Amino acid sequence: MGLNYTINCRHCGHHTELHTTTNRRTMHIAGERLADHVDTECAIRCPICRSRLNNTEADFRAQVTIRLEA
Repeated sequence: MGLNYTINCRHCGHHTELHTTTNRRTMHIAGERLADHVDTECAIRCPICRSRLNNTEADFRAQVTIRLEA
């Protein structure tokens, strides 16, 4: 079980694909989304230019796609 992240940074334009494993019990799945809430308190940054991806929930959703991998 894992998550695939596709990051399309607006700042540098770089396209990055990341994979992480996860514990299914800690994941919240609501409909087709993996999470209804995006934390904007802690910075989530582009791995290339370090620009912040989650200034707002809308910014995060526009730049990051998350897919569940069975």
